[in-house]
Amino acid sequence: MWWIPFRAARLTAHVIKGIVLTKSRGRRSDESQAKLVREWHERLIQILQIKVVVRGCLPASTAHLWVANHISWLDIPLLGSLAPHAVFVSKQEVRSWPVIGGLAAAAGTLFMQRGSGSNSARNAISDGLAAGRHVVVFPEGTTTEGSVVKRFHARLFQSAIDVKAPILPIAIRYLAANGKLARAAAYIDDDHILGSFLRILASRQLVAIVHVLEPIVIDAPIARDRLAADARARVLHAVQHSNDHY
Repeated sequence: MWWIPFRAARLTAHVIKGIVLTKSRGRRSDESQAKLVREWHERLIQILQIKVVVRGCLPASTAHLWVANHISWLDIPLLGSLAPHAVFVSKQEVRSWPVIGGLAAAAGTLFMQRGSGSNSARNAISDGLAAGRHVVVFPEGTTTEGSVVKRFHARLFQSAIDVKAPILPIAIRYLAANGKLARAAAYIDDDHILGSFLRILASRQLVAIVHVLEPIVIDAPIARDRLAADARARVLHAVQHSNDHY
């Protein structure tokens, strides 16, 4: 594993750059900051030598509510590198993750307490969508190893209903070189960020498969529970029935 020290050195330098980026946030416009954070995410994925394969078509302009299964802290830089000017909604614990949490905050991420029914969060999501920005949420509210998709919390879908924004289901899978699910990528149970970084650094190559599924257009009244269940069913089907070749 001769490549680990080399990757670790590059990662350390990039992390330092990320810290500087978060500390100097106030000197730049929101648009400039979002661009720099996206570039930082792209570079992080490159340094970790994660091959990104996108299946389907990413939306060009109209704001969508991206709803994805949640496997790892990697999900944020992965989707952040693909979604221009996106607003992330994530669990409160992410805020305390070294560097990743700071960068997420610098990019305008909205952090929510698990089980919170905060109207401010709902309003912020609605405002982001109404302003033409993509909003990315992980409706499971927790992470899994990638073979299952837990129940989607319906309250996160209400904002899309309020402004009639399309729902964009996203299925994420991390594969090892042998084509099987990569446990190294998952951030679950009692994992800590340093151990997760080391596992990923030790991996010869990881492949991130991002399935962009058909948008759900809200053109008639619909209950948020039904909308959440529909989105989850689509993501689950993609996760469990994919035959990925890369």
